[in-house]
Amino acid sequence: MENTHEGLAKLTVPIGFSDTTGMSVYQSYTANSGLNYIVGMREMQDLLIVEQIAEGTACTFLCGILIYHKETKTLLKEIEIDRNVNYSREKVVTLVHKALLQVLSNASGKEYTSIDMQSANEFLSEALDKCYFENSRKTIIDWAKTVGIIKN
Repeated sequence: MENTHEGLAKLTVPIGFSDTTGMSVYQSYTANSGLNYIVGMREMQDLLIVEQIAEGTACTFLCGILIYHKETKTLLKEIEIDRNVNYSREKVVTLVHKALLQVLSNASGKEYTSIDMQSANEFLSEALDKCYFENSRKTIIDWAKTVGIIKN
């Protein structure tokens, strides 16, 4: 694993919010191709998940994912993405979940530490769901209350 990743130092203040992805945007530029490239970040407990995305008129592509430890800024995992992979939060959750379990398993093996992988799996599932979908759930509930579907 690498020490502090210099690219993370550039992501200090969000410049906006992406409705498409539901995350804070820290960098954005439009390429000659017309695609708008954005770098956004989410916090999941003590981890930072950085997503690199290309948005077009009728498509959004996932370009890369970086996972850092928040306090130390240590890069834990760089997830390489094949070209032309359509973006969805569900896809990112699946990739991050798998990568974190792999990193945890590899680290525990090298440190001769025993880990309850079932508990780790359950914890990650819950934490990622909260990180990626909690605001969407709150928004739909608020909407349902305003239109009278939910009467509370």
